[in-house]
Amino acid sequence: MTQIIDGILLLLSSSLVASILGKATLIATLGLMGAWLTRRSPAAVRHAVLAASLAVLLALPIASILIKPVRIALPASTHEWRPPSLFPAPLDAAQPAAAMDGSVVVASATSRWRGTSPSAVLLAVWIAGTAFFALRMIFGLQQVRALRRFGLPWRDGQSIVNQLALDAGIQRRVEVLLHESLPAPATYGIVRPAIVLPADAEEWEGEDLSRAIVHELEHVRRFDWTSHCLARIACAVYWFHPLVWAAWRQFALEAERSCDDAVLARSDATAYAEQLVGLARRLSGAQTPALAMASRSDLSARVGSVLDGRRARGRANALLVAVASAVAMAIVLTMSPLRMVAAPHSSTPGAVESIPKWDAVSIQRCTNALVAPLEDRGAGLGHSPDRQMWNCLTVKTLINQAYSIFAGGQSKLPPYPAPIERLPSWADSERYTIEAKSQGNPNTGIMRGPMLQALLEDHFALKIRRETREGRVYLMTAANGGPKLPPFQGGCTPMDLMHVPAAGMSTIQNPCLVSGSTKPKDANITLDIPGMDLDSFALALARTAAGFDGPVLNKTGLTGYFHFHLEFLSNDPRLTPPDDPPFPSIFTAMQRQLGLKVDAGKGPREFLVVDRLEKPSEN
Repeated sequence: MTQIIDGILLLLSSSLVASILGKATLIATLGLMGAWLTRRSPAAVRHAVLAASLAVLLALPIASILIKPVRIALPASTHEWRPPSLFPAPLDAAQPAAAMDGSVVVASATSRWRGTSPSAVLLAVWIAGTAFFALRMIFGLQQVRALRRFGLPWRDGQSIVNQLALDAGIQRRVEVLLHESLPAPATYGIVRPAIVLPADAEEWEGEDLSRAIVHELEHVRRFDWTSHCLARIACAVYWFHPLVWAAWRQFALEAERSCDDAVLARSDATAYAEQLVGLARRLSGAQTPALAMASRSDLSARVGSVLDGRRARGRANALLVAVASAVAMAIVLTMSPLRMVAAPHSSTPGAVESIPKWDAVSIQRCTNALVAPLEDRGAGLGHSPDRQMWNCLTVKTLINQAYSIFAGGQSKLPPYPAPIERLPSWADSERYTIEAKSQGNPNTGIMRGPMLQALLEDHFALKIRRETREGRVYLMTAANGGPKLPPFQGGCTPMDLMHVPAAGMSTIQNPCLVSGSTKPKDANITLDIPGMDLDSFALALARTAAGFDGPVLNKTGLTGYFHFHLEFLSNDPRLTPPDDPPFPSIFTAMQRQLGLKVDAGKGPREFLVVDRLEKPSEN
């Protein structure tokens, strides 16, 4: 269960959009829970709690973009439950299948999400919805402007408002207007607040008019129009989220209840309840402005609250508002930058438990040798039963060997070398020769993997962690017209790079050897593989000089073994341009020669992040 929870957290941190969505859900839930827990407190307290949660929701996307991420490692390993990607990479709808004899049957292929990441589509839909609700809010503001522009000043009402405003401690001037199209009293404005009353307010009884004005003045005193507009902006941003709308509806109700409490402090509850019932009749069938704070659907709840003598009433004190504001700011600053990332159970990524120790380690800096290629699993290595030597290698190469190729204690080519982040420049330029003598006789995979990890930690002060997040991947699918893959003809043992024996590839009897170009430095590359499955071919393709900057994932649906012959032009800058006519690019060659297509997309990628690395003391 813990693994599933960790997986869900990693899923929600797979992209910035998913991270914001997960945090918004948590914040909205906490806001609604806080309102429920304070149900016996005055309405003003619940309103303050919900206002704080909506303020956090509004600030969350901005803070998540501006504040530098703080990554939290969650235990993860390749044997644990892993969630699917929240925003899967684009796939081709073609689903070829291989028959027992190696022949291929391909269903009709249609493109889906071709050239567009689903996460980008989802983000576009999010932005479009936000724009729609923002336009509705702008329309509502235009309605308010029209009410104020065409409202008629009411001198007698202004005298009443001026006196009641002084009693409420309001120092600002509050304008009083009459408007024939307004069915009920309303308050608008931040800098210049105004109370707009129906045209027949001149005929209301004195007590009814006084109660209505006291209610609206409490909105002015509490700056409810400001908080109301900000809450509507939050709803526009999270227009698809039901919990955010639920928080807003409760927020608006508690604002009305808070103003009702101000009326009850100087009026009889029964008389005010009857006035609210009359207000419901006025609103029935009437059209209210788009940004009106009061809602007809809330009137029954307000009447019940007014008549409930057991309810706590009163204003929220300044200390509570200050605490709510401080908590909201703390949540924004601490929660916004958080990112959950995958990390192994041990402190060292990829390490195994109870590994042998080194008896002696010698480290010397060398300056006169070339760096061995990273892709060569035996690059710069020499070993005997209890000794291991790394000859003139960069620390970057050592990290790749320790945490990628031999991370689990045996040779295993990862789909693509994990990019190393925060690596000091000297770690990719200075080279070191390391000779080490081990306790006992561990196999070479243990010495080049977990034991090398321990050596780097002890002598280079290395602190490193794994992160899994969205990055560039390449998706191999069947091209239009279907694959052109000759079936495996036998005569050798097919290569299965995804399931390498623990003892290594050398133990395989009569393996199908991969033959390549006769000119090693030539950019014209020829690959001939007599027997291999497509998962292994995708892995081999990413590890060649084809120029891919991410893993290649097999999405063809094909099973079985095939004969692969591929001629393509590499864009590897280390290779020299060919003397012969150049081969086609890898993408064109795959489609023409193999009937396979490779498209760039987005998917989960593993990264190695260096938190600390120091130059060693030579000995």
